[in-house]
Amino acid sequence: MYGNYTFPHLPHQHFPVGVHLGPVTVLPGGANVHYVRSTGAADYDPPELAGRIHTTVNSALAQCRANRGDTVIILEGHAESISAADAWSSLVAGTRIIGRGVGDARPTFTWTAAAGTILADVADVMITNCRFLMAGALSSTTALTVTVGIPVTATGFTFVNNEVNVGVDADQLTTDAFTLSAAADRCTFAGNFIYGRAAAEISSVIKTTAAGADDLHIINNVISADVATAATGVLLDIDAGAILRNLIIGNHLANNTASSKYVLDAHASNTGLIDGNKYYVGDGATGPASLGSPEWGAYKIGTNYCVTAVAASAILCPAADS
Repeated sequence: MYGNYTFPHLPHQHFPVGVHLGPVTVLPGGANVHYVRSTGAADYDPPELAGRIHTTVNSALAQCRANRGDTVIILEGHAESISAADAWSSLVAGTRIIGRGVGDARPTFTWTAAAGTILADVADVMITNCRFLMAGALSSTTALTVTVGIPVTATGFTFVNNEVNVGVDADQLTTDAFTLSAAADRCTFAGNFIYGRAAAEISSVIKTTAAGADDLHIINNVISADVATAATGVLLDIDAGAILRNLIIGNHLANNTASSKYVLDAHASNTGLIDGNKYYVGDGATGPASLGSPEWGAYKIGTNYCVTAVAASAILCPAADS
């Protein structure tokens, strides 16, 4: 590539510094790619990759360098337990973590201890196409209450197209799946499927812990779970302090607790845009237009809908502007 032009006729290979191909000089980008598979290298792996396949994500992360654009590719079938705090302690800023595969073949991370965490504590980390079983294995019957699955304390965290389970049953759940500190600006949650099974009553899926976390983007996710405390429980608990330029767009948000009223709780000083969302709550006694959130802050609000009953279509929520 030179500028914005790609040379499609060039073979896909690495060239040393200063190699000249006719009039073109190919310079290395500096970024490295590392691979992860829990079973290690296989006999069918290309020879040039065999020495770059790690058995844990943290081992691969230890080879990355901050802000160089390094990528960790987690191969199909990878399985790993999250049993300690800061399980990815070698994470460095600017790392991309990419899972391969579809369905259950995607890399799967299973929490096995209440204190287990993946700390997003460095800037500009992206995670995509992985499965996170934050409440333990889906087939387990062992009681487990994980305090926080992924605490985010740095800017630019991007979590895209992942699957997250936050609750298996009444004694296997995650209290708060993601917490965002004041320093967690410019974070994005997009295209994820986050769910809990019946009777696993969590506290929240995404929770801010202080004022800040500005430019938070929650876009095109499906989030469905039972939430503790029907009268006030929410999936998105973003009222700890003002969030500026918050986008909540195109999500399906289902609070499955009987008599539940809300899917999100905003701070009175939050700003941004809420548009194109669908809310599902269990309080059939209250009109949908008055549900969704107990506080709508200072958002610009587009067209959002809420429904409280099965086999019924939704109506505008909050109520239409007069």
